[in-house]
Amino acid sequence: MSRCGTLCFSLLFCLIAGSAQAGSEALDRLEPEQQAFWQKLEGLCGKAYSGQVDDVTEYYRDALVGREVVAHGVSCEDERIHVALHVDGDRSRNWILTLVDGTIRLKHDHRHRDGTEEDISQYGGDAPVPGLPERQIFPADAHTADILPQRADNFWFMHFVDEHTFHYGVHWPKHGHSVRLAFDLSRPVEPPLLPWGYE
Repeated sequence: MSRCGTLCFSLLFCLIAGSAQAGSEALDRLEPEQQAFWQKLEGLCGKAYSGQVDDVTEYYRDALVGREVVAHGVSCEDERIHVALHVDGDRSRNWILTLVDGTIRLKHDHRHRDGTEEDISQYGGDAPVPGLPERQIFPADAHTADILPQRADNFWFMHFVDEHTFHYGVHWPKHGHSVRLAFDLSRPVEPPLLPWGYE
């Protein structure tokens, strides 16, 4: 190999190693409970699971009850996990989880059919530390309170109930609204089309 080729290879190796180390350091900054939870989330990547409404109040009933619901682990990176939530043919919903400031941040990324972002998007929040290895909650952050003032007390949750069941849900305490979706991890389904904006 030429001197230039050797140098280029070395630089490439350093960049890859540095990126991996950065991701590892971000994960290492989490408390053990959140590290365990993140590793459980990584198990969703590349797979899809059918879900159903497990508990719901009237406010959310029409939008979700009787619909075909699928969670699809689109991608996993060192500091980012992307899970798409499909409801019938609607591919607008995405859960974006990132490692930020020593905790896990959940954001809801909503897209139009043409891939552009909806006006109401990127709401969510940071999980209080440490949470549980099986369950993390995400109280509404300042951005959520700004774009959705009536939902400033919202919180979302993700819960690995057991090795076969994953729950996702939201509570809106001020008005008593809530919904919980249950996904069957024991029976992966065919991954759907990629969400809008990520094709």
